[in-house]
Amino acid sequence: MAKINTEITYEKDEDILSLWRGKSSRASIEIGDFIIDVDGEGYVSGLEILNASENLNINSEDLNKIETASMSVIYKPNYVTIVISFRIEGKEKGISIPLTVDLGHKTMEREQIVFSA
Repeated sequence: MAKINTEITYEKDEDILSLWRGKSSRASIEIGDFIIDVDGEGYVSGLEILNASENLNINSEDLNKIETASMSVIYKPNYVTIVISFRIEGKEKGISIPLTVDLGHKTMEREQIVFSA
């Protein structure tokens, strides 16, 4: 089910894309240019992508025109997979970000979060 109170921002000068779901973060995990914010229950509460245009292969002009984004998070016992889809001027672009990080989940769970600009 989609979550509410979400926010997506792009800082063009710094080339940082941020997705935030309106929940407090308890910890941040930095994996290269990706910073994953995690809440107290071990769920992704936000994601920051540094050097976003390069990492997502989307030019900065288009990143500045994101209409909506959705993030599907699959939690498994030993890793998390994040799949992000963007809607930019009526076009869809999907990106999969497989991350090997254990957030303490014992069973597989899937979560869908929708962000709006």
